[in-house]
Amino acid sequence: MDSAITLVALLALGLAASWFLATGVWARLLLAGARRTAGLDSNTVSVDGLDWHYLCGGSGPLLVALHGFGGDADNWFRAAPILGQHFTVLAPDLPGFGSSGPASALHFDIDSQVARLHAFLQQLGATPVVLAGNSMGGWIASAYARSYPDTVRALWLLAPLGVADSHSSALLDAIEQDRENPLTVTSKAQFKRRIVRPMFGRRPWIPGPLMDYYARRAIRRGPQAVLQFRQVMASGEALEAVVGRLRLPIHLQWGSADCAVDPGGARALMQARPGIDLQVLEGLGHLPMLEAPRKSTEYFLRFCQKRGILH
Repeated sequence: MDSAITLVALLALGLAASWFLATGVWARLLLAGARRTAGLDSNTVSVDGLDWHYLCGGSGPLLVALHGFGGDADNWFRAAPILGQHFTVLAPDLPGFGSSGPASALHFDIDSQVARLHAFLQQLGATPVVLAGNSMGGWIASAYARSYPDTVRALWLLAPLGVADSHSSALLDAIEQDRENPLTVTSKAQFKRRIVRPMFGRRPWIPGPLMDYYARRAIRRGPQAVLQFRQVMASGEALEAVVGRLRLPIHLQWGSADCAVDPGGARALMQARPGIDLQVLEGLGHLPMLEAPRKSTEYFLRFCQKRGILH
């Protein structure tokens, strides 16, 4: 009996130690579990020599969900269980981010990313009913709807990047001045201070192995991220100009505590395109679908029902 207890204790100790020492293994297990719980399958497809990783699940009309700069498809896994009751959710890692790539020799201006997204959706034979986009993903979603107006019925924009007629933000100032720059982190402590903290108004719990996994990825991508971001921000047409040319219904969400992209951008978008359905989320930051997935998705689903996208 004593030897059995000792063995169990040693196994428990080893398992606990692995949480801190084998963080890569735990991160993969945690992500796989989160995706499975969200009803999302992990898939890959090759398009024009690029390997795309994407998550897909749910049933109903197709909702394509686009992450922001430095993010990935898993940014949507907390919202996916609710969305999947009404939509088929397709969330790709955009090339150069997450597990899609490689990033070398790619251009990251918005129009180039729209062209790659269109080729990806054509390869899958997928026609989105709704395009959702957070941050950079919102800029891409809007430009996609401009370029392919007959394929998309509605947009869901969450704190979209790209508004020219708005104030800067703490995060964008840090990049511009190369002071506490979130694109050039060199340690986990810097990752938490420069990226994680400014992203959230109410940060959800992030397990230690996942924090390590994302910190290592940010450190590894540093030099590449600087070039990518410069190309994104040099895109020719500001978001308000793109949105002003759209005639489809748009639901816009912005966290009042967003330190990454100024919530005042909502005003410029509504001036460019009157009739936008705006929801300000008090106390939330840059990633509403991660911070408050139920609240964020409920507002969006209410918009869809009101506009006849869902019945």
